[in-house]
Amino acid sequence: MSTPLSLLFISLFCLGAGYFLRTPRQKGEKNKSSALAPDGVPERARTGLKLSASGWILFGTYWLLQAPSYYETRDIVNTVFAVGALPFFGKIAHTELKSTGWGLTGLRFLAGLTVITMSAYVLVNEIPAVEGELEYLNAYLVSGYLTALGFPSEAGPIDYAGNPLWHRANDLYISSAILHNGRDDILISLACTAFPSLMLFTGAVFSASEGWKTKLKAFILIIPSIVVLNVVRMAMIAYLTYTGITSAVFAHNVLGKAGSLLALLLFAWVLFTFLPSVLDSIGEIMNIFLGPPAKGNRKGKRKKPEKRSGAQSQNRKESTGGR
Repeated sequence: MSTPLSLLFISLFCLGAGYFLRTPRQKGEKNKSSALAPDGVPERARTGLKLSASGWILFGTYWLLQAPSYYETRDIVNTVFAVGALPFFGKIAHTELKSTGWGLTGLRFLAGLTVITMSAYVLVNEIPAVEGELEYLNAYLVSGYLTALGFPSEAGPIDYAGNPLWHRANDLYISSAILHNGRDDILISLACTAFPSLMLFTGAVFSASEGWKTKLKAFILIIPSIVVLNVVRMAMIAYLTYTGITSAVFAHNVLGKAGSLLALLLFAWVLFTFLPSVLDSIGEIMNIFLGPPAKGNRKGKRKKPEKRSGAQSQNRKESTGGR
């Protein structure tokens, strides 16, 4: 196992342990922000905050170590994000250490979201057999949907791109094709399975502060809907490409991504409606970086003189001898 990957596992362990240690378990306990935390909070909460802070530092370091590989492939955007990860998560770690009580609810939510999404990503991305089967299942569903609509298609075999089944040996795309009349123009990669969106919303749902019944309702409503809409999206891309109505690039990069954006906004609205604590947590996280400025005079501006009452003016005259 490579050093960066080991670092990622350790960071996720720290964040996960910190998440559970900061979760109130006793009857009557409430998961309040640091400003409202009552006295007598168990010591495990302080331990959880320290573990979370360590996890954020290690997580930021992991992404910083990815910067050279992004730079070598001239991926400037991801290079900038990777370099900025350590300062970003370092600020979050500093906030965790300054917190009292149970810590900020928003950062506890972010820790849970990070652990769920990144753990699932590592499992699928690092084990070709898992990724390949997920892509084949998606290709099977899309081809079956097209066939049911009178457009005969089938799922092609998994292309592991030279990777062994249980260990990723290179960064080449693993994929499964949607076949139609001997053509294999449409390849299903991991991003085409809606896996990132599925994990993002799953992590958000189960990291929220609401009760389990409410979480389960949101999960049942959102996750199957994402799967169904993604099958329809990929079927549309395949149909438009194979019939020659438009090119695969336009169908995927313009029409497909526009549809994905609209669906993302819709599911975000559903998430915030069922689980309003998620929106509160996002606002709390943003406030760490974009919070109101400290009270005081702005640089270059003079303080306006305070108005004195008649009694204050009289006292001033008496103290100066009436001058």
